[in-house]
Formats: sequence, structure tokens, C-alpha cells
Amino acid sequence: MKKWVVLIVVLGALVGLGTMMKAWMERRAGTGVQPAVFTGGSEHWDQNEVPVSMQCGACHEKEFRQWAGSDHAWAFRKLGDQWESEAFHNMKLSAHGSVLQFSTDGQGRTVHDGQANTSWRAEWATGRIPLVQYLVPAKDGGYHTLSAAWDVNRKEWFDIFGKEVRQPGDWGHWTGRGMNWNTQCAWCHMSLFHKNYDPVKDRYASTWKEPGVTCIQCHGPLLDKPEAGTGCMISTKNKLTPQQIHDNCASCHARRDEFDHDFAVGDRFDDHFQLVLPVQPGVFWPNGMQRDEDYCETGLRLSRMGKAGVTCLDCHDPHTGTLKLPQEDNTLCMRCHGTGEAVNGVKAPVIDISKHTPCPQPTMGARCVECHMPESLYMARDPRRDHSFNSPDPLLSVELGIPNACTMCHRDKSNEWAAEAVKKYYGPDPKMAKYRDRTRAVQHAYEGKEDVLPLLMECFRKEEVGAWRATLLDLMDSWAHEPAVQELAAGAVNDPDALTRAAAAKVMGRANNPSAGKLLNDPLKVVRLQAEWALRDSLPPDSPGMKELTAAALHQADQPSGAMKLAQIAISRKDARAAEQWFAKALKWDATSSVVHRDYAVFLASQGRSGEAVEQMREAVRLAPRDANLWYLLGLGQIENNDEPGALQSFDEALKIEPAFIRALFNRALLNEKVGRLEQAIQDLENCSSLDKENPDIPFTLAVMLYRNGRYRDAAAAAAETLRREPRHAQARQILESASRHGK
Repeated sequence: MKKWVVLIVVLGALVGLGTMMKAWMERRAGTGVQPAVFTGGSEHWDQNEVPVSMQCGACHEKEFRQWAGSDHAWAFRKLGDQWESEAFHNMKLSAHGSVLQFSTDGQGRTVHDGQANTSWRAEWATGRIPLVQYLVPAKDGGYHTLSAAWDVNRKEWFDIFGKEVRQPGDWGHWTGRGMNWNTQCAWCHMSLFHKNYDPVKDRYASTWKEPGVTCIQCHGPLLDKPEAGTGCMISTKNKLTPQQIHDNCASCHARRDEFDHDFAVGDRFDDHFQLVLPVQPGVFWPNGMQRDEDYCETGLRLSRMGKAGVTCLDCHDPHTGTLKLPQEDNTLCMRCHGTGEAVNGVKAPVIDISKHTPCPQPTMGARCVECHMPESLYMARDPRRDHSFNSPDPLLSVELGIPNACTMCHRDKSNEWAAEAVKKYYGPDPKMAKYRDRTRAVQHAYEGKEDVLPLLMECFRKEEVGAWRATLLDLMDSWAHEPAVQELAAGAVNDPDALTRAAAAKVMGRANNPSAGKLLNDPLKVVRLQAEWALRDSLPPDSPGMKELTAAALHQADQPSGAMKLAQIAISRKDARAAEQWFAKALKWDATSSVVHRDYAVFLASQGRSGEAVEQMREAVRLAPRDANLWYLLGLGQIENNDEPGALQSFDEALKIEPAFIRALFNRALLNEKVGRLEQAIQDLENCSSLDKENPDIPFTLAVMLYRNGRYRDAAAAAAETLRREPRHAQARQILESASRHGK
């Protein structure tokens, strides 16, 4: 009997061992039915909502726990009593001319808008500290993000736009397209998100794999079944480079436009996104510092740190998202700058903190980050550090109004005091002086100063940082028809920086330079799209370039900007009906945008509908009365409608706003002559000539006007000035000879 018992036990053990071996073999082969999952507890809001990441946690427990308490893990979550009970306990907020009330009932959390007398059910939350925003469903199958946010520390509601008033119907109101979660927020708050917008139905059917930024968003690609040999749901064969990892971070931590939702781990950022550079006022400061909500990537690309190869993970832990070392005592920065340690092959300059700053140790002013990464508030209450790593230069604050870290700390002192302190400590030619001309050039380009082009070109030629070359070249777009600018752009076709090549395509396209076609086959989409846009009038409808351009625009078709692009593409295809339909959508979605009304007016004028065009331009001027160019365009439209008094008034308004507006002066001069105001016309052209001392067309026009009105001696002088500017000007020579004979 005992022998049978022993035999049964042995057989049972063998069966158990066989089962274990089978399970082990199935796991190695990737055929197991039930993959192992993380079974412990964590700081995650509900780890059962991230089943794929739970599988990762089975083997990578330490990393899973670190991630579970991070802002990435809490980037998107369901609502819960432990977090929302106080915020939705009959709280109120007055904003945008209305009173919002937040309450809880048996169905969940409710937001009531008193002005619209409408209630919404809050369904999701984004963020955790220092603020939380809530999502409510929209009629189009998407979600809207409230501009009202809950301050976790102060225990109160506030509006992220501060005192700025946004009305229902505005693109930027929280019920408008500007606060549509599916387009504006979701890709960076979800894992493997796809917008799935249907432009015909104007509806969303968005999908995602896991809420929040989980394992599969930063590691990949996600496999259909566990990997053979490891059981991992993410391939372990792909070893990413530091730049690939950085591009993955940048896909969210950047102010950018999307071309698609196809970005995958290991892809190039510039193949899926257009990074926003400091090429227009109000977004960045002209030295590259963040001004609006700009995130990190642009600043880093503009910086010498970025050029040296510093990436996110040199300073930040990939799983907690926190800093690897303390910043308060400069340990983080001095890890490299105290030792000269090489980062990605580039040695950091060694800095002696005791001599590097006039601020005494261990005050806040002696912290590296306080000077080179000052904090600013965004979303009204969210402090974020600048990543352009600028050195504070109070002299430029005095000249251009740029903030500097000195007076951001010493709030009781003036910029003049700070500038003198910097000069006294560092001498008359400090290191930051090297970048002053570049900053001045950018600011003067913002202001439209006609004489800034030589400085822009000089700065471009000596610039080492690719993103700055792209910025400077893009700012030359206003002078795209200048041969020297075209020469620079053509030379940038082979620039190693993708954004510089893209800027070259834009500038060449503006002047119909066929050299832009060389970039249609660029390896990166950010360059190809710019070339395709520049050459869209000549691209066949079924060409790869036109298809790629249209696909990128369709990805943005749920926003006014995308609708405007599709309208322009339709114009290129000579499909006026489709263009009008897309313009109508843009006007519906952003009725308070002067740009939409302006571009629609230009389209109407091209269709011979000048009366409608003027009405659209009048609306544009009403919405942006301080925009001189809109008044100028209105004047041109009024000339088409034979409204000469109205056109003169519009040109006058443009010149009140911008007295050196040469095109407005020039056209007013022609109109003044037409209505019999010859002296005013001559004065306008003389003012044009003094503002632009190189353009031969201005004195030539003056010569023709004077000659036509019998002012031969003056006409001869104007013709002579034309020939001084352009010695080969045959018509000017004819006027000079004829006027000289008449003058005798």
C-alpha cells in the first residue's frame, strides 16, 4: 500500500513539474493564455485601468511603482470621491461673464453654466498637482476641457485664463474648438491615442489603449502577443538612442502642430510634428525664452545645451519624472559643469560657482536654475521653468522689454540697476553680449522694421544653432523677393538642421523659386510639407506630394487652421466650391478671428466678388482695429469697388498705426494723384523713398508722376536717383533724357 502511495505522490509531482515546465515553455514561446501581472499595491489612481502596464509591472516592479506615482500616470483618470468630493460640493466660480456651479448628485459630478443655463456631467480628470482640470462630453462625440480648474493647494476653483474674457462662440472659449480635448490635449494625456475625426460628419470616434502616459507610450512598439523568450508585450530587441528617447519626450513636451497620429517610439519628431519657433511676437521672447505656454522642446533646441546633445534623461528620471539630483544646491548642474563630464560626447564647460555669480552663497540667486531656468506661471497657477538656458541680460530688458532673472528675483529693483550690476561684475563685454545682435534682429523683425534685413542675414551666416538658423531665415520671409535672401535660402537646402531646410522651402516658395522642389524628397516630413505647401499650385492632384500635403491638412480638419489649409489646397486645385465650403467651416468655428475673415476676403476678391470681399475685410478690421495691414488690404478692396474716399481713409488709418508702412504710403500716393491731390502724392512717394533707400521702383514711380504732371526738373532728379540705385534702368534713363530736354 505504501508503495502505491509513494508512486502516486511521485507521479503527482511529475505532473506538477510538467505543468510548470509547460507554462514556462509557453511563456518563453509567447503562447501563454494568462500573462503574469503586477499584484501589489501602488500610488496609481486605479492600476486595473492599465492592464498592459500591469503586465510590465510583473517583471519590472520597481519601475512600475515609481511610475505609478508620477504625473505621467495621473495625466488622465476617472473621477473618485477621494479627489472630487470637496471640489464638487456646491462650489462656484465667476468667469467669462458667467457663474459656474460645481455640485454632486446621485448621477455624479455636475457643472452648471448660469449664462447658458446648461449643465454638463464631468466624466474625466486631467492632472493632479498643482491643479486639476475636468472634461465634459460634447455633442460631436468628443470632449471639452473646462477652463475652470481646481487648485489642489488652495482648495478653490479658478480660471486658467485669469482675467481674460472669452465669450461663447469664441474659438478659445472652453465650449469652443480651442478647448476641444480630442485635438488639443488627448494625444499627450493618453497612450496610443487616435483622434479618428470624420470631417464629413464633424464627429469624433477617438480611441486609446490606456489612460495616462503609460509604459506603452514610452516603450515600444506594442506587440500583438507576448514576445517569444521574454513574455514581454513590448519588443526588447529595439535599443533606442538618446536622441530617439528624447524625440519621444518631445512629442508631448513641445509646442507643435501635428501632421498625423502615427508617431511611434523610435520615430523622428520632425517626421510627425512642426515645432513652433520664435518667429512671431507674443509666443516667445526674442531671445528664445518662453512667453506663452511653450513647454520645453523649443527652448532646448534653441539652447547651447541642446546643441551639445543634452536630452531630457540627462536630468530627469524616466519613471518618476522628477530630477535625478537636487537642484537646490546645484548638485544636478555641477555633475557636469563641476567636472567637465562629457554628455553625449561633448564636454561641459567647468564653472566655478564662487566666481560665476555675484549673488552670495547659498542664496537663491546662487542657484543655477534661478538665473538660467527662471520660473513663470502658466495656466495662471502652474510654475514652469524655462528650458532655453539663457543667461540673464538686463541690458536687453532696458532696450526691448525682455524679462531677466535678476529683476524677476529682485522685484524692488529696476532693469537699469540690474544692467549696471551686470556690467560692474562681468565687465563691459560679458558672454551674453555675443547673442545681443541676434535678439535685436528678431525683435526688430517682429516690429516690421525695414532696415533689419542686413542684421538678420549677418546673424544667420554666423549662427551655430540649427533652430536659430531656422528662426532667422523664417523671419526673412517678408523680404523673400530679395535676391540675397533667395541666395541664402538656396544655400540652406543642404543644411543639417531639418527646421532650417523647412524655412528655406518656405522662403523660396514665396518667390516661386524652383529650387524649393529639391526638398520635395527630403527624408523628413516637416521639410517635405513646407516644400509641398510652397509648390502646391504646381503639384498634380495625384502626386505623392499633394497627397501627403492633403493628408496632413485633413488630420487638422477639425480646427479652423486645418480648414483654412484645405481651402487653400482647394484653390490650388481650382475647386472654388470646395474652398468656399472649407472657409465657411473656418468662419463658423472661429468667427472672431480677423485672419479667417481676411483670407476669405482675399478668396472672394479672386472670384470677382469684390463687394463681399470688402464686407469680410471690414469685419476683419472691426475685430483687429490695430492691425495696419488689415486697413491696407481694406483700402485695396475699396479701390476695386471704386470707393476712393473710403480707400484713402483706410490707408490713413493704416499709416496712423504704422507710419513707416511703405506699401500703404505708396498706394496712397497713387490714389492721391488720381483724385487730384498731387502735392500729397509727391510727399508720400518722397517719404517712401527716404524709408527705403535701395528700391529703384519708388523714385522711378515718382519720376513718372512728376513727368506726367509737367514737373520736368523734379522728374529728372527722381530719374537720376533711380539710376543711382539701378544703373541699368532703361526707362529711368529715357525719362531723364526727355525731362532734361523739356527742362531746358
